[in-house]
Amino acid sequence: MVSWRMPDGTEIVGVGVEVETERLREFVIRFMGAQGAGWNATQWSETLFGSAFEERFGVKVQIHRESGPEGHRVFAIRALTT
Repeated sequence: MVSWRMPDGTEIVGVGVEVETERLREFVIRFMGAQGAGWNATQWSETLFGSAFEERFGVKVQIHRESGPEGHRVFAIRALTT
């Protein structure tokens, strides 16, 4: 599992996705700029994020918004098994 916490407390978590933390961080920052989504993960499109992730890393994923154990937001990236 890989994770990275954004400045607003949102945690980006990859489950079953083999991506280094630094590459995940870079992807998220580039996605925010390219999609005009900014730092507010509540405004991100799960579909666009998943498609961009698949294009970048070659892994089909499903995206979920969840609440973390301390009440912070979690943007979960789960690899789909074939």
